[in-house]
Amino acid sequence: MKSKLNILLSICLAFAGLQSFAQVRLDPFYPYSKYTFGIAMGYSKLYGDWANSNSEPVYKINVARNVNEWVNYGIEVQRGALNDYESKNTWTNGLSVYNQFYSAALTGNVSLGELFNWPPNFIAKTFYGIYVGAGIGYMHNDITNITLKFKNSDKNLINDYDPGNINAGTNNFYIPFNLGINLHLTRAVVINVNYQFNYALSDYVDGYDFKAPTATNQYNDMYSVLSFGLHFYIGPTSMTPNRQ
Repeated sequence: MKSKLNILLSICLAFAGLQSFAQVRLDPFYPYSKYTFGIAMGYSKLYGDWANSNSEPVYKINVARNVNEWVNYGIEVQRGALNDYESKNTWTNGLSVYNQFYSAALTGNVSLGELFNWPPNFIAKTFYGIYVGAGIGYMHNDITNITLKFKNSDKNLINDYDPGNINAGTNNFYIPFNLGINLHLTRAVVINVNYQFNYALSDYVDGYDFKAPTATNQYNDMYSVLSFGLHFYIGPTSMTPNRQ
């Protein structure tokens, strides 16, 4: 049922984008309102202690305060999953960890379009919506498939992996970095495509904190989310006098 819901949501978002692409605003500059509400769905990739990662669905809701048409700040809530696995090798019979996480972050974004005097053509008007941002977040990790069953045949293992370096339920701060683009369908509805790279202030996002040479990542865990969604301006929209 869950997989069917994911597929249906993806199809709806893609269909909305395709049907409305020809209606992307051609105004010289984008309007804005004081507040924005957004929903999105994306897919994750985990960069943890193991060599491989499967994409998992991530759902996002955010509310932002628009200072003007090029700066905003707000809160973003995510619910999703992360998956990491190691193939069968000399020191394990193969394992996979699955993290169902919740997170909330305070973020700020700056539109790059406002930093340049774009010429009045379609490409420039489209790329006006490109933005970058960063913030600080807090996440809860609920991890399954944790294993202590490692082989002892690899001479490079350190202390045969201390069980104290494994934790299936943790909380940690993380730093999100955003790169995205907003494409206006109307003055109040925006298609959003966002790539978010997250640096966790912990090595337990995948449940393990291993420092052995055989571990793929000997540092803090990281993960990324590529998402597609819609943003809605709340309240009347406007443009600064010299941008109309």
